[in-house]
Amino acid sequence: MDRLARILAGRLREERRRRRLSLRKLADASGLSPTTVHQIETGRGSPSLATLQALASTLGVPLATLFESGPPPTEPAVLLPARRRPRTRTPGGSLERLATGLPGQRLRGLVVTLSPGGDTGGEAMTHPGHELVYGLAGRCFYEVAGKDYPLGPGDSLLVDSRRPHRGRNPGRREARLLLVLYAPDEEPAWMDRHTRR
Repeated sequence: MDRLARILAGRLREERRRRRLSLRKLADASGLSPTTVHQIETGRGSPSLATLQALASTLGVPLATLFESGPPPTEPAVLLPARRRPRTRTPGGSLERLATGLPGQRLRGLVVTLSPGGDTGGEAMTHPGHELVYGLAGRCFYEVAGKDYPLGPGDSLLVDSRRPHRGRNPGRREARLLLVLYAPDEEPAWMDRHTRR
């Protein structure tokens, strides 16, 4: 089990128990099967971003909360060296969490790798705020409100995240994207609909 899968498993279990939800109740409320939730909680599943978002939304936490470990920092900056960056596999590729943990944080960063034929989830997602998508490598499409926007290395796309959106890679080569998510509210649930259908 990779480091991010261990963090995810522990945080999901912790958040579920904090709300006094059984595994089955969380699964039902999220529209997922109990088996899927159990696999994630034991670090054996490879959930899509949409699946993780469904869980985060049901728990009332931002998606990023499921990937955080340890107490908040007391320093004015958080450094996360590349070699320690938590990452996990998803059905459509992989997800890497960038530095996080500042009090009142409104900005979150993710590196999403889309395998050939992969996507961020079968259905489009919505969440409050804005999303900046920056092409790092390969070519793919970012679909926003039913329209495809092609992205290659160095291309950027600013998205009104309240509109349905998702990334997909119909090509034969891997594509990597930097996602920077922002919401104007300081409320911790600002990202709680990211990657949800």
